[in-house]
Amino acid sequence: MAGGGGGGEKGEPEFQIAPMVDVLLVLLIFFMCITSAEVLKVDKEIKLPVSANAKKRDPEMAKHEIAVNLRWNAKENKSLLLVDDREYPSIGELIPYLKDRRAKDDKLRVVLRGDRLLPAIEIQKVMNLVGEGGIADISFAASNK
Repeated sequence: MAGGGGGGEKGEPEFQIAPMVDVLLVLLIFFMCITSAEVLKVDKEIKLPVSANAKKRDPEMAKHEIAVNLRWNAKENKSLLLVDDREYPSIGELIPYLKDRRAKDDKLRVVLRGDRLLPAIEIQKVMNLVGEGGIADISFAASNK
């Protein structure tokens, strides 16, 4: 009789590897599909300010966030703006990018990651820039350590 449990002539069951591989591949594809590919791109060189009241990110809003990294260069006395691994020498160049991202996502929020030594005027400039890009939801990154 054809089919069945894969037993041989001796009546001993054989281990079937093909169905196991099929199940594992289906699980792999399932987990790849449900995992979000969006990762907040942060600048590791930025030393965030410390706040005892810093809260963890809301996981629901994490997929609607864009990180604006503002690094301070004390030697040259100027700031460096990085968004999605791209450097913007002139902060005005970022406005079209922000408008485009805002058009694609109504819930878009900017997470401003400023260096702890950054002068407040530099943060104010970027906040104005984000507003010109049509984004009203801004949060600030801080460390609780």
